[in-house]
Amino acid sequence: MIAITGATGFLGRHLIAKLKGKPVKCLIRKEYPRFKVNITKGDLADKKALESFTKNAKVVIHLAAAIDPKDKEEYQKVNVEGTRNLIEACKKNKVRRIIFVSSMASTKTHLDDYGKSKSEAERLLLNSGLELTILRPSFIYGKDSNSMEKLLSFLHKFKVIPIVGDGEYKFRPVHVDDVVNAILSCINNKKSINKAYDILGKTELTFNEFIDTVCKKYNIRKRKVHIPLSICLPISSIGSLVTKNFPLKRTFVLSVKSGTTGSIKPAERDLNYKPMSFIKGLNK
Repeated sequence: MIAITGATGFLGRHLIAKLKGKPVKCLIRKEYPRFKVNITKGDLADKKALESFTKNAKVVIHLAAAIDPKDKEEYQKVNVEGTRNLIEACKKNKVRRIIFVSSMASTKTHLDDYGKSKSEAERLLLNSGLELTILRPSFIYGKDSNSMEKLLSFLHKFKVIPIVGDGEYKFRPVHVDDVVNAILSCINNKKSINKAYDILGKTELTFNEFIDTVCKKYNIRKRKVHIPLSICLPISSIGSLVTKNFPLKRTFVLSVKSGTTGSIKPAERDLNYKPMSFIKGLNK
């Protein structure tokens, strides 16, 4: 039995589709009609539900996370304390194997609130004694991607495209199918136990190149305007004093400045990981 948290999310839905016909159990908060799998109602704060959810599971795939909540306390509640509760349930039911989908956000020099929570969740799992694999995807895109829909909404919203900093910081967006394949490769793969893998796309882009490529694909013709970090930092500091939900967070600005580094070579070696190019992924 494969037990999956976060199954109704973007990545979870794509994973479930690839596991069709296999014994799967999902932890979900409410009914989801399209799911033809075993369901445990509850969330990561519900310890009784987690005990039921992990019973008889051979492997747990932990996808559930707060990614962009209205209240930053949700990062701690869901990503950290929720992971702690899941570990406790796994131990009670003697589930040894867990695959955790973290994020490249956890590897930056300056962590934003999301990256901090993912990093802390990783530490909890590393100290749990479970047979752990950590996957760290970068920006995940693909059909029905919430992140891509938000980006497109942002690009359409303004007359110009505001970009924090010079836009020359690099990253490698990854298609959802590549992340799903990496997860599937870990399930019965002993080489992946007690290891962490960067799950990145084939194409390395600057943020400027990323925006230009997306705009070309969706026929968006707007000028980019770069806002210096020296301006963004004081704006974020003042904004946070006005309201705790100010959209430009200081931690985010600092994390952008620090950027991310990573390598897919370990994943290529152990997981037979072969990601697609960004252009191919956009056209898929």
